[in-house]
Amino acid sequence: MSTKELILRELLAADSQDEFISGQDLAKRSGFTRAAIWKAVDSLRKDGYEIEASTNHGYRISAKGIYNGQTITSNLTAENGAKIVFFDEIDSTNSEAKRRMIDVQPASLHKTAFIAATQTAGKGRLGRKFYSPGKTGVYLSLVYASGNIANPAFFTATAAVAVCRAIKQVFGIDGGIKWVNDVFVRGKKICGILTEGITNFETGQIEAAVIGIGVNVQPNPDIPEEIKEIVGSILEEPCSDQQKSKFVAQIINELIFLLDNENQQKHLAMEEYRSRSILIGKKIQFSPVAGDEKNTFNAIVTDISNDAALIVKMENGETKTLNSGEITIHSKNLIQ
Repeated sequence: MSTKELILRELLAADSQDEFISGQDLAKRSGFTRAAIWKAVDSLRKDGYEIEASTNHGYRISAKGIYNGQTITSNLTAENGAKIVFFDEIDSTNSEAKRRMIDVQPASLHKTAFIAATQTAGKGRLGRKFYSPGKTGVYLSLVYASGNIANPAFFTATAAVAVCRAIKQVFGIDGGIKWVNDVFVRGKKICGILTEGITNFETGQIEAAVIGIGVNVQPNPDIPEEIKEIVGSILEEPCSDQQKSKFVAQIINELIFLLDNENQQKHLAMEEYRSRSILIGKKIQFSPVAGDEKNTFNAIVTDISNDAALIVKMENGETKTLNSGEITIHSKNLIQ
């Protein structure tokens, strides 16, 4: 980590308590000289950070108007190995992650998070579009290239748990999970997750996953009419860029921790997934493929397996395990 990144991390940590941090303390914590500290502060100011300097007090940063790769990186867990690639605007972070893997081995992008302030062509499941405006949401795709991914659905479920944990830690709000890839707050969808696999054609194995996550953090007054009734946001008021940076970093921290420790954490993660489910005990309508009315049926959700499959009880009493498909439930039954 560079001098500038270390100093930014320390200043942001101090800013959470609205306090100054002296140049001497910065030098002790970072191991750099006072002159190096001053150069790092000057460079951060040129990058757009507002840093206040006070004699006998030190430095204090205001990062409320800064949302970029540096502010996100400064909130990452240092030892998790995550790397950040940030865009002010891009078509789709999932698409960019896959483009990057055309010419390189997926392993070289392991734990790289592609993050965008705005997406112009956000992707949802089954080819749907994901509305991704600037300022009100956060959009990221994490590449996890562990070599052999046997159960991509578990990655999606793990991502949903990671998002819920990050929401609770940063905003103090509990989220619910609608199988398999949506997170709800106050009865409305605030997050969608799309996991795409990268297959090695020689071995036939999925060697990397691209986990795309889009979250509506604050209300958007320009939300399209056709989704206004079903789409909400974590907060009911504006969110500072500093909070957004912490939130995105915490999603990455939680997700990498769960995936790196899958053997130890899988059971706990799925227990949490079940406890946050807004479907267990509810009557649903299930379709193997969206729009397939011929094979649509009603059932009661009874459980979710450790492999993230939905377990339902049919109207004739038969139990079925569903690994993919589309479900419908009246929104009034989703309120948490």
